[in-house]
This record gives sequence, C-alpha cells and structure tokens, in this order.
Amino acid sequence: MITEHPIAGKVLVVMLNSWRYFAAVSAFAMLFALLMLFFADYSVVMLTISLALGLGCHYYCWRLWMDAHLFNILYRFPEQTEVFDTAINMCWGKKGENNRSLDSRWSGARQLLHRAGLLVLVQWGVVILTVLFSGFE
Repeated sequence: MITEHPIAGKVLVVMLNSWRYFAAVSAFAMLFALLMLFFADYSVVMLTISLALGLGCHYYCWRLWMDAHLFNILYRFPEQTEVFDTAINMCWGKKGENNRSLDSRWSGARQLLHRAGLLVLVQWGVVILTVLFSGFE
C-alpha cells in the first residue's frame, strides 16, 4: 500500500500542516466580523454565524495539528501501531482495541482537512454576503 511508504507519510504530514493557513484565514475573518459588529451597522445574526463557523474551523485546525504530530509518531515507529493505539485510547479514556488500518487513518485525516477548508470558505462567504447585502436592509 502506498499509505505505508515513509514518503507518503511525509506528504500527509505536510498537507496536515496546512492547518496554519486555515487558522490564519479564519482568524482574519473572525476579526473582520468582530470589527463589523462593533463599528458598523451589519447583520448581527450573520456575523455571529461567521464567528461560530470560525470557532468550528479552529476546532478542525486543532485536530489537524494533533494528527500531524500523531502521524509523525506513527511513521517513525510503524511496527508499534498496537502501542500507539493503546496510548491514544488511554489519553481519551477509551477501553478496548483500536486497530485501525493506515488507510482508515488517512481517510479520517483527509476528512478533517476538507472540513476545515470548507468551513473557511463558508465563513468568508457569510462575511462577504453580509457586507454586500447589508446595504439593502
């Protein structure tokens, strides 16, 4: 499987590290929304939605940050997946085994990446639509 190759792991970690850009762009949208709430006459509901989307995006950014570090560990010690899974279960207070395949882990990481990107786009869409249509109220 290609996902087991060390270079594939490095590519995945690089992609997961894009959380920094998502977080920065989302934070800028949140700051912009807050400034519009306090200093302009824009829709409070729409800007509040934008702020909530930003918080959701930052949750996904935290998950991406954590996955980047966890995949670094996983690819550094590929023969120790059982210890890796046990440690994660202990951290989250779960009992039982968590023998996920590497493909499954990749799929979950991709979903986080896509969700963070989508939330940033929707968040900025709400901000832009609020600015564009606020003059028509």
